[in-house]
Amino acid sequence: MGKELATISDVARLSGMSVSTVSRVINNKPHVSEEKRQKILEAMDALGYSPLQAARQLRGSGSGNIAVVVPTITNNFFAQLVDSIEKTCRRYHYRTLIVQTYGEKESEESAMNLLKMHHADGVILCAIENDWDKLKAYREYGKLVVCNEYNEDNEISMVCGRQYEGFYKAAEYLLEKGYQKIAYCTGTRAVTLQDKGINIDSDRYRGYMDALAGHGFAANANWLFSGVRNLEDGRRIMQKILTLSEKPDAVIAGSDEVAAGMVMEALEKGVRIPEDFAIMGVDDQPLASYLQVPLTTIWQPVQDQGKYAAKEMVRQLRGESEEAIRKELDLKLIVRQSA
Repeated sequence: MGKELATISDVARLSGMSVSTVSRVINNKPHVSEEKRQKILEAMDALGYSPLQAARQLRGSGSGNIAVVVPTITNNFFAQLVDSIEKTCRRYHYRTLIVQTYGEKESEESAMNLLKMHHADGVILCAIENDWDKLKAYREYGKLVVCNEYNEDNEISMVCGRQYEGFYKAAEYLLEKGYQKIAYCTGTRAVTLQDKGINIDSDRYRGYMDALAGHGFAANANWLFSGVRNLEDGRRIMQKILTLSEKPDAVIAGSDEVAAGMVMEALEKGVRIPEDFAIMGVDDQPLASYLQVPLTTIWQPVQDQGKYAAKEMVRQLRGESEEAIRKELDLKLIVRQSA
């Protein structure tokens, strides 16, 4: 049988289920056991029967697409996040459209326009480049969920980590280990001290600052490095640190990629880690445990963030509730050899 000829009756026959049960699975209805659901999904796969198109026909409208917007898929954190979102969306018979912005506002706007053109029913934003009010206006055309990033808006559902608490604990750990001159790296935006809960960058920096203050220290402006995103940036910042007249003795590197670059550069220059200089990563990417000096890092619940964001988007698309949620997850410190 050609895949293009498969029908709902074929799926019912192959799975051993009734047509009505198959319809319930296709249309995301409750009261179907997981065992039956899996048999039906396996039959759909075997026959090449598209639950996406079937669901669209049964709903009578909608593209069946959810756009997922990330800065870059080559960053392992966002690769894992997208993987979790996509797996969850597939369970509910939605297809994901992955859009990389490379940190560009125009690319983010293009992604949002997928709603306007009815190519996507909703957008999951995993980073925010444009002014929030500009992005929020697209709710006129579809659903919007923010994952990983956040702000003070309580009208849009947001799934995030408790960044302030995580970075406070990280800085506190370094201080308790005897490091007193702690540098800090951040990525796309200049760090500003805003009220807690305003955005991811500010909360991370405030957590770091408050931990220092609790031990009687203040952050040194010469040890704050922004626009730091990848391994090469890490190498470059490490080179710069080694030229400073007053050098820090530790760093929270902003990401494991940046931290990896710093570790490589430091070792090449004869710096002992962690005796001379402690390096802490962020995200607990796979590379963290395989470096010559394995990274102490701040683990983020990336899989859970993706799962919750996708489920929230599906909940909205099904019209189950209009109320926005704010799901906050704990970060954890993973201690290895670099700090």
